[in-house]
Amino acid sequence: MEIVQLPINKISPSPFQPRETFDKDAIEELAASIKEFDLLNPILVRSTGDDSYQIVAGERRWRAAQFAGLSNIYAIVKDIDESRQRVESLIENIHRKDLYMIEKGRGVLEIFRAEGIIQSPKSLANIINSIERKKSKNLSLIPTEDRIDEICQKIHIKSNTIRLWLEAASVSEDIISEEFSKPEEDRIPERILSRLSTIADPDLQRKTYSKIVNQDMGKDEASKFVSQIKKVPRAEQEAILTTGIPIEVIGDAKEGYSIEIPKEEIESVKKAVEVGKKKAAAILTKPIIEERGKHRRNQQAHSKLLDLLDDLFCPWCGKPASTHLRWTCHSDETLAEAKEQAKENYSEANKREEVDSRFMKKKKKK
Repeated sequence: MEIVQLPINKISPSPFQPRETFDKDAIEELAASIKEFDLLNPILVRSTGDDSYQIVAGERRWRAAQFAGLSNIYAIVKDIDESRQRVESLIENIHRKDLYMIEKGRGVLEIFRAEGIIQSPKSLANIINSIERKKSKNLSLIPTEDRIDEICQKIHIKSNTIRLWLEAASVSEDIISEEFSKPEEDRIPERILSRLSTIADPDLQRKTYSKIVNQDMGKDEASKFVSQIKKVPRAEQEAILTTGIPIEVIGDAKEGYSIEIPKEEIESVKKAVEVGKKKAAAILTKPIIEERGKHRRNQQAHSKLLDLLDDLFCPWCGKPASTHLRWTCHSDETLAEAKEQAKENYSEANKREEVDSRFMKKKKKK
C-alpha cells in the first residue's frame, strides 16, 4: 500500500477507539521521539470525503504528532466502509498490550455488537465459556454459539482470554471508574476484576473490591477471598468486610478455603457484627434504601431476562428476541437499553437521599 502525507487537521479520531485514557507522559515521550526521528510507523486511515479522513489505527501516534507540532503525518489510506472500519479498528486496538483489561473487554463487546450479537458482557462471557466446554466434549453448538465462536476466531485471541476481558468489563461502573482514575501501576491485577464479576450483588461486589484494595491482596488471595465471601452469612460479611479488621484466606483447593480473622481481632468482630445488625435494621426502614433495592432488583431482573432470551427468536422471521422485545410504554427502547437505564437509575439512586416519586409512589390511605 502507498504511504502518503496528509494534513493532521484533516484527520479525526475513530469513534470506535476502545482506549478510554491516554497516558500524557507516554504521549509526550512519543512526541519527543517523533521530533527527533520523525514518524517511523504510518497511521491507517479511511477517506470520509471532502479531503477528510478518519483513523482506523494509530490514534496514539496521531496525538503525539500533534503534540510534536507536525502539520502533516504519514498515513496509509484504506478503502473500507464505516461498518468494516468499526470492526477492523476494534480488532487492531485490542491486540495492543498497553490497553487495560476493561478497555479490551469493552472493545470485544463492540466487535460482537458490530457483528449483530447483542448481549451483556457477562452473558457473552458465559456463552463463550459454555462453547469451550461443548467443544472440549465434541458436542454440537447451536447457531448462535456457532456465530459467536466464528467471531472469536476472527479476533485471533484465545476464547478464554476474551471471556476474562468481558468478565472484567462487567463489574459495576463505580469500580471501573475508580480503577480508571488510578495510575496504571496502582490498579489491581486485572484477573481480580474477572473474579469480582462473579458476585451478583453490586453492594457486596463493591465492598469486596474495597477490602481487596485496602488489604493489598495478591491475585491468588483475592480469588480465594471472592469465592469464600459469597458463602458467608450476611451478618458475618459485615464484620469481615470492615476496612480496619485484617483477614486471611487459608486452605487449599482440595480441602477448601476459609476466611480467618486474627484472634486479637475477635472482640472487634463481635462488636462489628452487633453494630452491623443494628445499622442494617435502621437503614432498611429508610424509603431511599427501599428505592435503591427496587432499582437493584430491576437491573438484575433485566439482566436475567436478557440471558433467558438468548435462545428465543421470532418463529416467523428468525430475528433474535433480545433486539426486538420492548416495553409497550416505551416502544422505542429495546430491552438491552432498558437494562442500561435500570443500571443508571440504580447508580443515580445511590447518590441521593430523596426518593423519586416515579418509582416510589405513596400508598393511598384507606
